[in-house]
Amino acid sequence: MTDAGYDEGEHVKETFAYFGRAYYQAGVLDAGLALAILFIEFLPSVNADYLKDKGRAFDRPAYEAAYDKFLADQHAQTLGNLRKRLFASSLLDDALKADIDEAKKKRDFIAHHYFRQRAVEFATRVGRDQMIAELDEIGNFLEAVTHKVDDVIEKAQLDLGVKPETIAAYTKRFLESVGLNDDKP
Repeated sequence: MTDAGYDEGEHVKETFAYFGRAYYQAGVLDAGLALAILFIEFLPSVNADYLKDKGRAFDRPAYEAAYDKFLADQHAQTLGNLRKRLFASSLLDDALKADIDEAKKKRDFIAHHYFRQRAVEFATRVGRDQMIAELDEIGNFLEAVTHKVDDVIEKAQLDLGVKPETIAAYTKRFLESVGLNDDKP
């Protein structure tokens, strides 16, 4: 007996959509690790130099160029290299390190092996349903780890004297400057 409302093409697209979300969450985590390194390594050094001479030698264009280069260098790194650098920080506890290790394994699996190892499952409706559930779990896990990394970033920001409301106000101004506004659809 077949389900008259079932559309195999739509089901295949849904499977790919769940894969896309999981892989997207891996990219968000990757970016989060890069930002954490920015707030743990680069900005404390800039802050210390600024405070040392009370900002007299601060050169905004040079700072902005160094900031952009540092962040670009982090984004050029592999997830494994970002992980190694971040693990040197005292801001990460062992539980978060374990979560990041697990996230890397899940990311590597979906990036390099997923569809090859799930080829048989992908050929059937039941298999695709299993894949959707698995990819949803992976995406949710990666998102949860990213939120934990965000907490580390917030702690590093607070250590620098940057308050969450300052970040929120800056983010709002930035979004408005590029024509986006969270308050409007």
